[in-house]
Amino acid sequence: MQNGDGAPTAAETTKKPVPEEVTKQSFRVKVWRHLETNGLAMFPRPVYNRIPNFKGAFEAAAKLAELDVFKNANTIKVNPDKPQEPVRVICLEQEKTLYVPVPRLQTGFLNRLELPEGQTGPAAIRQAVSRNGMETYGKPIGIEDSVSLDLVVMGSVAVSKEGYRIGKGRGYGDLEFGLMMHMKAIKPNTVVVTTVHDCQVFDTLPAELFGPHDVPIDIIVTPTQVIETQRMSQRPVGILWHLLSNRRLQMMPVLAQLRDIEMLAGRACALKEVDTDVEERAPARPRRPRRRTRSHKSHSEGEGNTTEGEEVKSGKQRRPARRRNSNKSAGKDGKEGKDGDTRPRRPKRPRPVIDFTVKISNISPNTRVRDLKQALSERGVKPQVMVWKGFRGFCYLHFFKAGPQKGEGDNAPATNMESVLAALAQMSLGGSGDGSAADADDKPRMLCVEPAPPRAPPAAAHPADAADSADTAPTPIAPPAAEGIVH
Repeated sequence: MQNGDGAPTAAETTKKPVPEEVTKQSFRVKVWRHLETNGLAMFPRPVYNRIPNFKGAFEAAAKLAELDVFKNANTIKVNPDKPQEPVRVICLEQEKTLYVPVPRLQTGFLNRLELPEGQTGPAAIRQAVSRNGMETYGKPIGIEDSVSLDLVVMGSVAVSKEGYRIGKGRGYGDLEFGLMMHMKAIKPNTVVVTTVHDCQVFDTLPAELFGPHDVPIDIIVTPTQVIETQRMSQRPVGILWHLLSNRRLQMMPVLAQLRDIEMLAGRACALKEVDTDVEERAPARPRRPRRRTRSHKSHSEGEGNTTEGEEVKSGKQRRPARRRNSNKSAGKDGKEGKDGDTRPRRPKRPRPVIDFTVKISNISPNTRVRDLKQALSERGVKPQVMVWKGFRGFCYLHFFKAGPQKGEGDNAPATNMESVLAALAQMSLGGSGDGSAADADDKPRMLCVEPAPPRAPPAAAHPADAADSADTAPTPIAPPAAEGIVH
């Protein structure tokens, strides 16, 4: 990065026996983390897995508008991401012909934004460049329409002064460019520009990470400077079908339409057999299936769910009753329990014991619990229970004593107070970043992290006593349905 953060020195490089794997994703994570931890990220947050919106996006757009390539351009294509929204606003204010791609290419290709007659004010323009406004005011443009572009503005996660560009890993920008090459909308004199924060600019990026499908950048515009790149690679000539699978064509109908046209023209459009063109970022964690508490009447009646000789008594299919040990009656009367079952009752699993508790205070009222979870996960801190009091500016993190893992015989790795406090040192969080007047003073805050002694739950506490002590001590472990408890 230009700011020097995260760049290893020569001495540090020689000390590492195994060098860190260098991939596009490693550069993405480096940029995303830098923007988040240094208070440079703007709405939508967090910026991970996005074209990141950054502080200074309006200044970068204004600096782009001062360039001759922008002043002389009549037709401009701008990506639909949030950091390039100021560029779209300036295009409409200066009455330029603006083309915006359909998000994710799911329902089309391009939209030409046209304001209604008599509605050219700032409010109408901002509505038109929003996600909903692009669908309302946009006129669909297909791949068979005639379009000629003077300027292309792209969003980026990382760029280099050599012209290499890294997107968010979905391939939308490169596919859009390939489709525009097919339409002959890209001319040799069409300029490709990106607006980014200064920290997203690298002096160099490894050339081996880039292929013939990657779109090079001609000009980089930041809030403080304009960089004309050396452009070490050539532009894609079109869609490279051998890099795509049938899954992509199903997700983006415009690609299937173009392939049909190419095949009718007798061109080779063979797809790759193995579906490996998935997103380059890490796969999302699968959601836990929701437990079904009720079953509909149709599930148990008239659909063949009963076996021969079985009689359905009611429309609801109830869960079979749990067998309980009847040793109580056997112990009292000296007789066997029901059905002769004399097996001992399974002992109850002991409740986990809190080892230590950490209190985090000075939390912004606009901070969401998922923002704190994300920050804790990045620093490797995983509390067993979080008691969230964000609206009051603090929360508690409970850590249990190490014990055998569920379904395993080995003990969990021990976590101590010192390691948690060290990991959370100098942590900042907060700031909604949506640019509204109400949140203008809401900046990322330096959190106060301190130990808090856990309080064991009383055997029989009176509700009034519990209410009196709620503000002076962390909330003890409660059932999952308790308000404010986040697992």
